[in-house]
Amino acid sequence: MFYRDRLSFEEEDFKLKVGFLHFSSCSGCQVAFLDMFEEAVEILDTVELVYSNMLTKRRDIPRMDVAFVEGALCVEDPHHINLLREVGKKAKVIVAIGGCAAFGGVRRLSCGNQLPQPQSQTFVPVTEVEFLRTKVKYAIPGCPPNPSLLYSFLLALLEVNEDFLLPFELMTSSTKASGFDIISEVVNKGFCVGCGTCSTACPTRAISFNRECGKPSFNSNLCVHCGSCLAACPQSFKPYPQPVYV
Repeated sequence: MFYRDRLSFEEEDFKLKVGFLHFSSCSGCQVAFLDMFEEAVEILDTVELVYSNMLTKRRDIPRMDVAFVEGALCVEDPHHINLLREVGKKAKVIVAIGGCAAFGGVRRLSCGNQLPQPQSQTFVPVTEVEFLRTKVKYAIPGCPPNPSLLYSFLLALLEVNEDFLLPFELMTSSTKASGFDIISEVVNKGFCVGCGTCSTACPTRAISFNRECGKPSFNSNLCVHCGSCLAACPQSFKPYPQPVYV
């Protein structure tokens, strides 16, 4: 079964129309998205890239099935707000891609008054924008996400692999996106198995593996709140009963 079945498309030559929108970020997520296409040759006959500020010359936002949105929303920027409203109208499904769009990322650490735009002080992830609540279906963590993960995600969309997509759906309502969460939600609750996956997933080396205790150590000064560690941890999305302390 393909994603087109869920969107009620019947034509045999259907192509999933995808677009990539850029807000306040470094564009690293879009570069990772483009790097993914070397692996995605086999599915290019079912996917059509209809919008990208890097690859297309279109200025208007076309209608699309899936809009990948990178970057945080600057709430003081009317252009950002109007653009996001248009994306909400033109796209059937929105996917927040990367730490900034999914959780706020390094933009959430902004204190404001930085040049060259000192008026831009408040950034929020698109997952927290109220008028997009029904449109933002998935959030992909990472700073930037691994291209192989993006390919697997796109393939899961086409095949409607709900088991694979479920964690990304849960992340749209998650506020946990740092090493603090690994320590509090996994290590301190006794779920950590000492595999070291979180430390290898961290792009800033904020998490290191402590060989003496067999558990991860966390340096908050290096964390950019991208969510990579929590997404990579094999224990983070298992339905464990929460401990009750008396």
